[in-house]
Amino acid sequence: MLKQFSIILSIYFLGELIQKALGLPVPGNVLGMLILFFSLYTGVIKLNMIDKISDFLLENMAFFFLPAGASLITCFALLEGKLTAILAVSLISTLIILAVTGLTVELVQRFLGRKSSKEARYIENKDNKDNKNGSGTKTKKAHARENGTKEVS
Repeated sequence: MLKQFSIILSIYFLGELIQKALGLPVPGNVLGMLILFFSLYTGVIKLNMIDKISDFLLENMAFFFLPAGASLITCFALLEGKLTAILAVSLISTLIILAVTGLTVELVQRFLGRKSSKEARYIENKDNKDNKNGSGTKTKKAHARENGTKEVS
C-alpha cells in the first residue's frame, strides 16, 4: 500500500511542480490527474500498481470532505444572509451536472452501440464469405447477446 500511495503522491507532486514551474492557470492537482490518466492510458503505470490504494481512497472519500464542511461552519457569519443564493446555485449546478452526466452516458452508449454494430457487420461479412450461404448466424448471435434476447432463426 505504501508503494502505491507513493506513486499517487509522486504524480500529485509532479503536477504541482509543473504548475508552479510553468505558472499555468490550471491547478497542480488537476495536472496530476491528467498525468495519471495518460500514464494509465499509455501503460506507463499499470492499474494493478495503484488499485488497492485507489479503492481505499474512493471508499473513504467522504472523510476528505470533513475539513471543507468544518471550515464552512466557522465561516457561517459570512454566509448568513445568502442562504437563498447558495441554495439556488446548488440546485442549478446539480441539475446541470445531472443533465451533462446523462447526456454523456447516452453518447457513450450510442458510440459503443455503433462500434458493436460495426463489429457485427464485420463478423457477418466474414461469415458470409466463409459459408457462401449468407446465413449470418454469428451476427444473429452477436445481436442477441447485445440485446439480451434469444437468437432468432
